[in-house]
Amino acid sequence: MKFGADFETLLARFSEDTNKPLTIAVSGGSDSLALLWNTHEWSARSGRQLQVFTVDHRLRAESASEAEHVAGLCEALGHFHMTLTWDTPKKTQSAAREARYELICKAMQASGGRVLLTGHTFDDVFETAMIRRRRGVRDASIAGPALAAPAPVWPNGRAITVIRPLIHATRSALRQFLTERDCAWIEDPSNESIQFERVRVRKFLARHPSLADLGRSFVQVQQKQRATRDASLGKHLSQVEVHADGTIEVHQSPMTARAMALLARCASGTASEPRLGAVRDMLSSLTRPGQRQTLGGAWIQKTQTGLLIGRDPGATNLKTDHELFDGRFERKPGAGLPQPAEQTFLVRHASPPDSDWREIVSDRISHLALCLQTPLLNPVES
Repeated sequence: MKFGADFETLLARFSEDTNKPLTIAVSGGSDSLALLWNTHEWSARSGRQLQVFTVDHRLRAESASEAEHVAGLCEALGHFHMTLTWDTPKKTQSAAREARYELICKAMQASGGRVLLTGHTFDDVFETAMIRRRRGVRDASIAGPALAAPAPVWPNGRAITVIRPLIHATRSALRQFLTERDCAWIEDPSNESIQFERVRVRKFLARHPSLADLGRSFVQVQQKQRATRDASLGKHLSQVEVHADGTIEVHQSPMTARAMALLARCASGTASEPRLGAVRDMLSSLTRPGQRQTLGGAWIQKTQTGLLIGRDPGATNLKTDHELFDGRFERKPGAGLPQPAEQTFLVRHASPPDSDWREIVSDRISHLALCLQTPLLNPVES
């Protein structure tokens, strides 16, 4: 198994500067170790620099020694490794996931890395699809995660793309790959704990192999349909207009709930996204120009030609964090942000304190559109 030509195309799309390191998240489990070995063998041919981060969640007594195991392997392979420690551990998978991305993305911002490789496999895509199906999702969005996506944290994840080059590979094939290299992996006990829905789904599928085979074929079709739908959505987003004051103007009609949810996230300067049901209700209520509602940290106003979207000033305490303001502006002397007297009431009360700021909402939307329009390449060949 090796990375093929499609992997080169994928990297060139998001990481043109070959002097910047590629980052790999490695836990020590079979999926991430297979990713490390694959990328190591590819880097030996390409000469690309790698950096490896392991997050010690401090949720199990063995976690520190497991991180040391990964560090030793990276040293033997000749790659930089750093262990990142979660100082406020919480025993929920969602909290651990958010903390993991926050820690890794913060370290990547310091090193200049812009691409994060993770070891998600087709098994992960399949299990996620089954979970979403059980929760009532019936469209192609069940087939996630995607091949490429913006980092799911903000603003530490700014301009960082998460690439999952193994989403067409099965876990069994990856373990065979590691066995051939005499590379042992770590078994996380949580992968056997039925307190987690994903584990319960995994065990159910193992007991019903015929059903699992049918499900895999179904999900492969859904992956292709999702890629087509995402490409259309990305094209839609790339056509919106962002003004210097950070407001987003949409001229296309009608606006889909998914597109509106993503734009509300960008307008809010946060990583959170409103529920699609709430978005649909909001869109159906905006029937006349001038009507406005708030949702997910943003306000949305109906106009004569479409929608205007901005930051809800009452949603949070607006503040400057280093060189960023509210996750929507970066400090840039002479940028010429419109003066308060030139701004509408809503915009004025959610703006930076002076004119030396440039909006980064447009950058965020462009990155999102680029990820959505990524062709469904198969970057692993067997």
